Amino acid sequence: MQLSSPAPDFSDPLGLLGACHGRIKAQCATLLRLPDYLRTHGCDEQVRQAAAKALRYFDSAGRHHHEDEEANLFPILHRHATATGGHAVLQTLHQLETQHRAMEQAWAELAPLLRRLAQGEMVAPEALPVARFAELYHAHMATEDEHILPLARQVLSAADLQVLGRHMAERRKAGA
Repeated sequence: MQLSSPAPDFSDPLGLLGACHGRIKAQCATLLRLPDYLRTHGCDEQVRQAAAKALRYFDSAGRHHHEDEEANLFPILHRHATATGGHAVLQTLHQLETQHRAMEQAWAELAPLLRRLAQGEMVAPEALPVARFAELYHAHMATEDEHILPLARQVLSAADLQVLGRHMAERRKAGA
């Protein structure tokens, strides 16, 4: 008897993108706990491991997630919205791309501090811009979960999904 459904794979690229949101939320939750933990425990092994894990995640899977969207998913949705007069969708896609730039900037500010923590160097808890980073991601994911992924499930053909999944797999293989 199987109690849980299998995790999505590249044959279900939209499911995979949605599952990635769950992992991003978990990483953000850890990052949000980091300042208080640092104040109490200093830069101990748990901090070093949490910082290293966040670095690995956002430098690889997080980066690939944005590339999946901008290089493959958003162009399909853009073409569909242009063909059907979906001005609100076009505005949302533009907003999401702008948010990607803001999240990349927030990561550029946070990552060097996490690298220091991962190496065992203490960083002042108030210097960690984790709240801004998490807020950006949560707002972004809410828009995607409420609007973009449901739209994609409606308009992407089986062939579109296959191509999207193939590109996602290739991106990860090339990044390995």
